[in-house]
Amino acid sequence: MTITGIAGVGKTRVALRAAEDMRRAFADGVLFVELSSLSDPERLAQVIARALEVPDQAAKPGAQELADYLADKQLLLLLDTCEHLVDACARLAHTLLAAAPGLRVLATSRQPLGAPGEHSLHIRPMEVPTREQARSLPDLARCESVALLLDRVTAADPGFRLTEDNAEAVAELCRRLDGIPLALELAAVRAGTLPLASILQLLDERFWPSRGRSGEYGPGPGGVCGRDARHRTMREAIAWSHDLCTEEERLLWARLSIFPGRFDLAAAEAVCADERLPAERIYPAVDGLVGKSILVCVKEPDRTTYRMLDGIREFGAAQTAGPEERRVLRARHRDHYLALADAAVTVPPGGDQAEQWTRVRAEWPNLRAALEFCAADPAEADTGARMVLVLTYLWIACGMSREGRHYAEWFLDVGRPEPKTRAGLLLLLAYLLVSLGDLRGARARLDEAAALAEGVDDPSCRTSVIKVRGTVAFGEGDLTSAAGYLGEAIELLGGEERDLVVLTAMVELGITRLWLGQVDRAAEVLGASKRMSDATGQSWIRSWADMGLSLVLRARGDLPGALALAREALGVQQRLHDASGASLCLELVAWLATGQEDPMWATRLLHAAHGQWRKVRRPLYGSPHFLAEHTRCEERLRRALPRRDYEEAATEGGAMSMEEAIAYALRSTCPPAPTAPPPAPGPARPAEPAEETPLSPREEEVADLVAEGLTNREIAQRLVVGRRTVDTHVEHILAKLDFSARSQIAAWAARRRH
Repeated sequence: MTITGIAGVGKTRVALRAAEDMRRAFADGVLFVELSSLSDPERLAQVIARALEVPDQAAKPGAQELADYLADKQLLLLLDTCEHLVDACARLAHTLLAAAPGLRVLATSRQPLGAPGEHSLHIRPMEVPTREQARSLPDLARCESVALLLDRVTAADPGFRLTEDNAEAVAELCRRLDGIPLALELAAVRAGTLPLASILQLLDERFWPSRGRSGEYGPGPGGVCGRDARHRTMREAIAWSHDLCTEEERLLWARLSIFPGRFDLAAAEAVCADERLPAERIYPAVDGLVGKSILVCVKEPDRTTYRMLDGIREFGAAQTAGPEERRVLRARHRDHYLALADAAVTVPPGGDQAEQWTRVRAEWPNLRAALEFCAADPAEADTGARMVLVLTYLWIACGMSREGRHYAEWFLDVGRPEPKTRAGLLLLLAYLLVSLGDLRGARARLDEAAALAEGVDDPSCRTSVIKVRGTVAFGEGDLTSAAGYLGEAIELLGGEERDLVVLTAMVELGITRLWLGQVDRAAEVLGASKRMSDATGQSWIRSWADMGLSLVLRARGDLPGALALAREALGVQQRLHDASGASLCLELVAWLATGQEDPMWATRLLHAAHGQWRKVRRPLYGSPHFLAEHTRCEERLRRALPRRDYEEAATEGGAMSMEEAIAYALRSTCPPAPTAPPPAPGPARPAEPAEETPLSPREEEVADLVAEGLTNREIAQRLVVGRRTVDTHVEHILAKLDFSARSQIAAWAARRRH
């Protein structure tokens, strides 16, 4: 369904209200994705995947990966502001709906998308009062546009009341503004300082030249009528609000239009302040624009941000002096967010790396706009390439490998970075390709970087080549070569180096030594990496060191200690959205839990981890050593459980989302099996043979929970499994017992309890 209509008519509000009303019909909820800040249609699938927190490390195309992820979901996807991406939205909607029977798409756009099977709902402006309605206060108050205007005027002037004296002015104001909600709100803002008659007079002075006869909405002098006239009304209402702003507010409005989405006060000062608009005048101007409904203030737990509605942003952009001024603003915007990322590279004393980069990740719409500015302007390509390198941590630690690959390849292919920067991009790309499972591509990029590094007068560049050789060798399973390269890189970088290169090399060397059977030497380098990470607040590297040390403790027989370290590492990976790290942590917890906890619990977790690996890359990096551990764990669990129980637990685990799997893994123990209530006291009866049942133990458990009156959603939460898994169990129960209703399941389960 596409909701269409002119700017300011309330398409987004209607869609949000509809989505809220329908939320209970979708087991997996409602996802709202704002597209106004996206300019590249090729990135549409990635933007939606990011909003869904789909791991961004798969080698498959974005649309196909997204379709696979949504295939078993019951979800309402709300795409807001699609008019600049009509074709891309239509294609993606068609792909997703074909793959996901439980998916529904609700879009807002100024025009229909043209997708197969699309329904279009055109939102018209609100009803405006007739002359007859204006003669009756109750009738006038019931008119849609009047009700909205009165609500907004009362907010600006709490003492305002609809009376016989002002009824005609209220009605005429609604008619002049064509019942367009945003136009009414912009006019109502002035009611705090001006009577309605004065507001109407100001509107007359501005609108009269472009109108036909007063109160008539047929063709005017220019031959424009109907819908086009309402477009013009909206533009005029925004322009009128612009006229009522102070000079500083008008200047700031134009400059703030450079932001694609939300921004905070620090960003506004960095981008918009100069000699014409000093930094100390930014906040008063921002406050004034909020008061005039030009800016929307969004209060978040840790900060306050602001945003503009699309039509208001478009008007502001048109007020800039020209392309050169916008280019200057975009360069300032880029510089601010580049500095933000650059500051996060070094963790201050007592700081937390994960916290810093979580904030950087939240600014992705602005970072993307900055990178696209550099990609579109050859003069900015060198800065763009440097920005890609500064954001290395975002690409490798925050679940954004594919985005990093896209921009690294772009600036390598389109830009002409100097040799050192080009070598850095090639090494970054090789590392990302290893994480994406493309070892052949990684080897090719590494060889190209090595050839460049020979001609660069920078020892650290050549050392980085050696380090990435070790990473590629590890991915290929050549542990002896990997240990040699990684050890050499660490030695060349020096014991005092504490940057990302040396710390990742130490973790990779530690895990390599583990698989070579060198447990004590592995513990030594992993322990050193952990201490260095703690000293510098490098929590992501610390989490990987903890994963390695959990394997060391496992080799030494300390399974409880190993399990505690793996769970601690998983919490950090979850904060950063590191899908590969989280998937490996899930595997480790399953391996360590096998033999210690309920085998059903461990089986679910093992297959939950395996399900996540299938989404992000080749399972367990394709490492034969990790895969061998997975196989051994699986064989132990198969021996510990009856075949039916194992297959049931494996199915449930494979259906878990990443969030469900992490929640399941972080539980200290598996939940105890539900027990039947004790029998009510009564006369003793001879024991009866237990009723034979065709249900599996898990199906019996689900049947008992149905008898308690729980919905499938509530059962899924109780058992920590996916909603679709419970749906499948209920369908199997109905089929096996030849029932047609849940009430029959409840009655059957109640009989068995007694």
